[in-house]
Amino acid sequence: MHRFMVPKIVGAVVLLSALGGGTAWAFTASNTVGQTYAGEGVGAVSGYTVSNVHYQLTAIDSYSLGSNADISGVTFTLDHQAQSVGYALYDGSKAVGGGGSSPVCTTSNSGWTWTCTASSNGYAPINQVTYLDVTAAQ
Repeated sequence: MHRFMVPKIVGAVVLLSALGGGTAWAFTASNTVGQTYAGEGVGAVSGYTVSNVHYQLTAIDSYSLGSNADISGVTFTLDHQAQSVGYALYDGSKAVGGGGSSPVCTTSNSGWTWTCTASSNGYAPINQVTYLDVTAAQ
């Protein structure tokens, strides 16, 4: 009687495995993954040429134009279009202004000419500024 049970048990295991495998396949067959890209590349990075630089003075100081005047912003033109721009003013070793915590730079002609305005904590004393640093990205 024992000999007749072995084929039945083996047949049941094979049948259940086939059904279970088919069910699992049915669920995984509906998964799709979109096309993705991975890789590494090299490209040249070149700088921008800044021209037509004009500084804005704070409204209070624009009448006196003395050594107490503060620079509250800057307008300039780039030789290529940019998507985002920032600036800072330096006294030779440290930043003395250039927007503070939230400078606002806007473009009037699709990324060529930019006007940047500093928040009040980003004003730079005119008698301390020695150079302008412009950061631009495409």
